[in-house]
Amino acid sequence: MPRLSLHPHRRERLRALILLQTVMLLALMMSAPMSAPAWAAAPSGASASPLVVLVPQDLRRQNLQHALQVYRENGKRLEPSAVAALPDARFQAVNSSNLGISEDALWLRVRLFRSAQSPEQLVLQLGRPVWREAQAYLLPLLPTDLAQASGERPAGIGQLDSLHSRYTAYAFQPPEGPSTLLLRVAQYGALTPEFHLWNAGAFRQYAVDDALLQGLFYGMVAALLIYNAFLFLSTRDRAYFAYILWQSATLFYMLAISGVGQHQLWPDTLVWNSIGLVGGLPLMCAGGLYFIRAYLLLPRHAPHTDLALQIVQWLAITLAVAVLLPNSEWLLVPAQLIAAASLVLIAWAAAVRWQQRFMPAIILLLSLFPLLIVGFANIGRTLGWLPETFLTSDALQWVSVFLALVLTYGLSVRVAQLRERATRLQDLLLKDPLTGLLNRNGLFDSGQRQLDRTQDSQTFAAVLWLDLDGLKRINDQFGHAAGDALIQAASARLREAFGPDAVCARLGGDEFAVVLPNLPSPRLAEDLARHALERLRSPYALSGREFRASGSIGVALYPSHAQTLEELLRLADVAMYRAKALGRDTYVVWEPDMEADVQTSLFQFTRPTRS
Repeated sequence: MPRLSLHPHRRERLRALILLQTVMLLALMMSAPMSAPAWAAAPSGASASPLVVLVPQDLRRQNLQHALQVYRENGKRLEPSAVAALPDARFQAVNSSNLGISEDALWLRVRLFRSAQSPEQLVLQLGRPVWREAQAYLLPLLPTDLAQASGERPAGIGQLDSLHSRYTAYAFQPPEGPSTLLLRVAQYGALTPEFHLWNAGAFRQYAVDDALLQGLFYGMVAALLIYNAFLFLSTRDRAYFAYILWQSATLFYMLAISGVGQHQLWPDTLVWNSIGLVGGLPLMCAGGLYFIRAYLLLPRHAPHTDLALQIVQWLAITLAVAVLLPNSEWLLVPAQLIAAASLVLIAWAAAVRWQQRFMPAIILLLSLFPLLIVGFANIGRTLGWLPETFLTSDALQWVSVFLALVLTYGLSVRVAQLRERATRLQDLLLKDPLTGLLNRNGLFDSGQRQLDRTQDSQTFAAVLWLDLDGLKRINDQFGHAAGDALIQAASARLREAFGPDAVCARLGGDEFAVVLPNLPSPRLAEDLARHALERLRSPYALSGREFRASGSIGVALYPSHAQTLEELLRLADVAMYRAKALGRDTYVVWEPDMEADVQTSLFQFTRPTRS
């Protein structure tokens, strides 16, 4: 496809739009503090005020973030009893929903008070579905420092059992009165303590609704994979194969970050969580970059842009493979950087192809904005810059499936556009540009097929060679433009005279050839030749002037005169010269005694070669 350039003003507006989107994304990522984790913001040694969460009587769901207190292990694993014995001064208040990235596990403490009217069965739900480590413990009575002050003894610690849910959640029954929850958590990426306390019945209903939504999401992804797999098998288009690879990697990554994989596929093999969370992202980026390169036809139309995408693609593959090595958790940050670079490069590649007026690129660019927002928001949350919200977590699932749906449509547009381009190229090869009739290539291609069908149906066929009379006179008197107009008008009359089943071709200048297939009788060829002569001799009104022309036609019959298209054309040409010798404006059917009339009988027509 030739490179098309935009008007300079449009190009500047496009660059301004991309710059504006980049600034908005950077502003979104910088909207939260990028300094140390929030739990370290308090002065050293400052004591956090103990907050007690009152379990309400009408509890459905309650956010515990405001009551969380945090303590960092600092490289040494602590037992729950040791943490329970720590005084309040060792804990810090949580004043942000993103605690940043920490290599050490964090202990979170929540104090509860349940009255006699409060629900007995409660569920504690952690914010992220998948954790590197997560344990929850219940202290039925007060922690050590308050127990000593009141003269009471601290109660024993009971570890909570996790529920069978994609979310990390624990069902428990706190005693009436005060109690304390202790949680030890470690996360790949930033730790976001969006913990919620649920009424057990409300959580069950929420889990059912969430399972339906997850089933809808994964059902749509599976349907798109199957649909595009069938399209690949039928078209063998590399873009469909790249789409399948991209969506398969996306499916693996989504299974990991949503918790569905841990819940349904690998509940006892948590190593797949680290592989999916750290390695699944660059694998998805590599698949996406490979798909975009094929989808936008970058190797052919934007090789420099394709090279940039290819470099990042192989870096992403290398990073995904490196995750399989031991102690590869540090690759989380490079994986996020690869994801950011992939988003920027995909947007840039779409803009480059947009300048070239490639319609699938316009579809991609218009659908990219939600992915850019959600993708960078997800990166910001993972790196500890943004809080845990729907935009920074589960929204990635739905934006990805939306993009997959849009690009499935874009693939169909791309295929249609490529087919249209192939049809135009085929027309250039097989059709005469002046008249729209077939050229010599098209005559041998379509004419031979019609003769083969005639042989199968055991009917007759005829080949006519026609030469316009008087064209040289019109060219000499009125110019070649008038001659071309006459040729175009005569071509339209020939197409009408012989009907839609005939193969009409212009061989050059004022010479035409016609193949009439499936004739019930050879006489019909003569009738059609007479009808064509009548149409040709009618006056032509061109540019306010009246022109007159006629034709000379030679006819060769299949199978009585010859059985190959080349020989039939030669015989019809010989008969056409006999028609001219008889005074023009007539037709002649070939007979054996015409061989010696003209020198053309010494030569054989040959098929044009295809390069």
